[in-house]
Amino acid sequence: MPKLVVRVACGLLILLVVIAGLAACSNRIPEPEYAGQMTENTAQGMSDGDYTAFTQYLIPEIKAALTEDDFNQVSQLIKSTIGDYIDKEFWKAQPSGEDTVVYYKARFTAEPDEVIISVLFTEIDGEIYIAGFTFDSPKLRDLSGE
Repeated sequence: MPKLVVRVACGLLILLVVIAGLAACSNRIPEPEYAGQMTENTAQGMSDGDYTAFTQYLIPEIKAALTEDDFNQVSQLIKSTIGDYIDKEFWKAQPSGEDTVVYYKARFTAEPDEVIISVLFTEIDGEIYIAGFTFDSPKLRDLSGE
């Protein structure tokens, strides 16, 4: 009987170590202090059709490649599909190499479901920039045929 107790105790100890290890491997981190305001300004800029506000934090390569006409087309498509941006709530953040991906659950006026905003932040010469910015929702997936 004592062998059974020892085995059960060892099994539980191993299980606890595995659970703790899995929790540590999730790589989730708290919301970076810069992320909320940068995301807010960028999402609001897209919703308002404001090219300057939308591109304010973009890395120079994307900012140079995104023309105002291209931005206006995308902005109008987003607005006609999911409506105006209302607000966002931090969901999670994860490191991605030297960069950080931050996710928000957002609300828009014409999308009854959550819109997931994902933002890829990178550091260049000590400054934080947005290197990627996407919206995902059921209506947007329907639009793209996914």
